[in-house]
Amino acid sequence: MKKLSFVIVAILSITACSKKNGAVLPSLLEHYPQTWILTYDELPGKYTFLKTNGAVMYRDNVVTSYSMNQLAIDEQCEFEVNTSKTEDGSKVCFTLRLDKNKKIWLGAGKSSNGAEKHMYALNTTSTDPGDGYKFFVHKMPDVKGVKTVALESVTYPGYYISISSPGSQFAQNLVTLQQASSPEKATGWQCR
Repeated sequence: MKKLSFVIVAILSITACSKKNGAVLPSLLEHYPQTWILTYDELPGKYTFLKTNGAVMYRDNVVTSYSMNQLAIDEQCEFEVNTSKTEDGSKVCFTLRLDKNKKIWLGAGKSSNGAEKHMYALNTTSTDPGDGYKFFVHKMPDVKGVKTVALESVTYPGYYISISSPGSQFAQNLVTLQQASSPEKATGWQCR
């Protein structure tokens, strides 16, 4: 009986991390929705984090000693992450929307000059705003014990939410999507 239990647990562990139709499935032990503040250890003693003004997505910095609970109160930076399906229903993906205002959905689109991919925030009452507002969540190795993910656009496969600055004609703290050959080569965001 112990061997059978071990085999079942092993199979569940393997399949929980497997891909189905190219989308990474969440761990069977995780439940959604979850709330995340997305951070990156870019500078010593500081986190880079994502926030919105309700229309545009920005990167900002905060000292690592700053309370994440207080940051969620002070900034529009805590996002509800929930499971979804691509528009054709073939792949599991995820939506991200502002936890303080559930009408604000995070999405990806072309920059105003069409040369780059930028992050946007859409204000809508829709419960499914479409693939432009959905992401594949790729689980990465934890960083300092914190769950870490790469976030790939459903609309722009191979493009990931990045710490890279946009071109010189845009505000340098706008959030961009950058092309990467694999999730491991993309920015790994810590989910706090």
